[in-house]
Amino acid sequence: MKRLLVILTLVTLSLTAVQPALAQSGDGCIHEATIGSLLGCVQHTAHEGHIDNPGVTQSLLAKLEAAQAAVDRNQPAVAINILQAFIQEVQAQAGEQIASEHAGHLVEHAQLVIQALSE
Repeated sequence: MKRLLVILTLVTLSLTAVQPALAQSGDGCIHEATIGSLLGCVQHTAHEGHIDNPGVTQSLLAKLEAAQAAVDRNQPAVAINILQAFIQEVQAQAGEQIASEHAGHLVEHAQLVIQALSE
């Protein structure tokens, strides 16, 4: 019984140590296929200065809020269209108002959300 308790403790500690690494990248963004986590990535990216225009940040956040509202209304197709517009804006601003590396991350994250909404 004591050995089982030790094994369970070790497994729990291992999972606790690994779980944050799986859910969060080194850039501070949580990688979940949700609009909420993508919104957090945009906010974090802007806070870190990788989006250098507040108007671009607000435009991206507005699109994500509209996409979430569509999901809340059970309109995933509408949300997907809005997320595609989000991707287009990020791509247009990549290397301009959004650092290229971070733009790529935001596009990939948005694609994961689209894939999740498509299922």
